[in-house]
This record gives sequence, structure tokens and C-alpha cells, in this order.
Amino acid sequence: MPLTNKQYDAIMRLYDRRQYQDYRAQCARREEIYEKLPRVRALEEEISAQSLLHAEQLYGTPQSSGQEEIRPLEVLSGLRRELLLLRQEKEALLLQAGYPADYLDMHYICPDCQDTGYIDRKKCHCFRREEIRLLYSGSRLQTVLSEENFSTLSYEVYDEEQKKIMPAIIHTCKDFVDTFSETFRNLHFYGPVGTGKTFLSNCIARELLERGCSVIYFTAFQFFELFSPAGYTRGEPRPQEQDALLESDLLILDDMGTELANTFTVSRLFQILNERALRRKSTLLSTNLSPKDFRDIYSERVFSRITSSYTLVKFSGSDIRIRKKLYGSR
Repeated sequence: MPLTNKQYDAIMRLYDRRQYQDYRAQCARREEIYEKLPRVRALEEEISAQSLLHAEQLYGTPQSSGQEEIRPLEVLSGLRRELLLLRQEKEALLLQAGYPADYLDMHYICPDCQDTGYIDRKKCHCFRREEIRLLYSGSRLQTVLSEENFSTLSYEVYDEEQKKIMPAIIHTCKDFVDTFSETFRNLHFYGPVGTGKTFLSNCIARELLERGCSVIYFTAFQFFELFSPAGYTRGEPRPQEQDALLESDLLILDDMGTELANTFTVSRLFQILNERALRRKSTLLSTNLSPKDFRDIYSERVFSRITSSYTLVKFSGSDIRIRKKLYGSR
């Protein structure tokens, strides 16, 4: 599922807009400071003039002072001293006026690539995030997250059994989100059909997307379809698709156990889960299967990986969707 030319151009236009916005914001800050602190403007002009003068001395024809040439290292040392004093005076003026010392610097949305999308000719993590967003913009996440998120969660949908256990489950989900950037964790939701597993998966996805994380959602059928002959090029997954599976901040695999698994697809599942764990990329698995049935379908090796490195969250109770249809409750 590589980017089309149109999608790639859309991402590059985004970076063009970011760079223009960065520049305009810097110009606005500079105009503000020049009006309030005219001395800062004079200092910046002097810094620019001194840099140009010393560059000419450093890279131009060696000059002589009496019988002695001005050596490049002496020029460079003098430049550094003069520029340091000028910058220190500028920063002191800004701090005294209540501004950050770097207020006049360029402020980037992504400092790593300076809003170019690339670092040493390789795609930056922020480019990867936009790439993933575009590649999967047609997924169900885009259509359901506005309706299924923590702000629309209601305890009225739960039966009496669920009302007792769901506060702890919801706390686990919110804690997973709140500590996502500091703590590497994985989740494994299991329990009967219709008990709220997909809804809470969507709640987590929405919160992390809002915080700028990349999230990919697949049903088990969609995921294993990637490894069918139709999803392969010469027996290997398409590179960009493979990268997205391994590099997304969170991978959600829903309805595990509803697909037709075989030895090959189970092996690929283990490879993906294991590689993501090595890269410290989180995964959320959701299934209607009991732990025993899950182990029987996906092998002892996959089950061992999950039980050793995933937080297991058990759902129970009656089918919320059926109850809503019967009684019209939220």
C-alpha cells in the first residue's frame, strides 16, 4: 500500500506550509521585539556583519598585520569571542524583558527535521506519521472515532455485572494513554462478544491520535489478508506497509480469532509482535476467545509472548449492542 504521487505531494505541501508558517511566526516575533527592544535589532545586525567580516577573513586571502599573517585559527577564535558576547547581551535583554532566550530563533513543529520531513535523506518520524495517516485514512477509525471516545462513554450501557468491573478497566485504559509516551506497555482485551472491547480500543486510539501518535487499526481478517498472496510482492510484504506495521506507535488488532489462521500467518503474527516489542512499539489485541482457545489457535509461542509482556484485561457481561436494541438504552 505505497503512497501514490498525489498522497506524497499532499504531505510535501504540508511541510511547505509548515515552513512558511514557521518563517512568518518568526518574522512576527522579530517585529515585536524590534519595536519594544531596539537594541536587540542593532545587536542582530552587528552579529550578522561580524559573521560576514570574519568569514571573509577566514576563507579569503590571508591578510598580514606588520610582519605576521592573520592565521585562520586566530580569526575563528576572535569571531567566537565577539559573537558570544553579542549573543549573550541579546539573550540578557530578552530575559530581562520577560521573553525566552530563544524567542527570536526559528520554532519548528518538528525540531528533528526542522519541518522538512527528512533527516539525512531519510523520512523523519513525523513524515512516517503523516504517511500512516494517509495510508489508512480510509480505515474505520476515521468514521467511528468521533462517536466512540472517552467523552461519549456512558455507564448506562452496562449491565449490573459490567458496572462493577468497568471502572477498573476504564482506569487501565486511561492510564495506558496517560503513560504512553513514558512507559512501554501492551494490552490484551478478551471476553464475550459485545462487552465493550472495540469501543474502548477506539477510545484509546482517539486519545493517542489527538496527542500526535500514529495508530493503525486492523480487524484480524484485514491483518492476515496482508500476508495472503494478493498482499505480497514476490513473496514479501510491500515495504511501506511493513514499515507501518512495525513503526506505528500503536497497532490495534481487533476480533482476533475470527479469521482463518494457518501455520504461516501465525508465524507472521509472532514475527510482527516480537519485532514491535523489540522496537518498544505498543500493540493492543482484542479477541472474543478465552485464553485457552487463543493459545490453541495461535500457538504456545504467541500465547507465551502475550502473557509475558501484555496486560490482560478481561471483559464480561451481556451483549451491550443487543441490549441497546432491545431496550433503547445508551
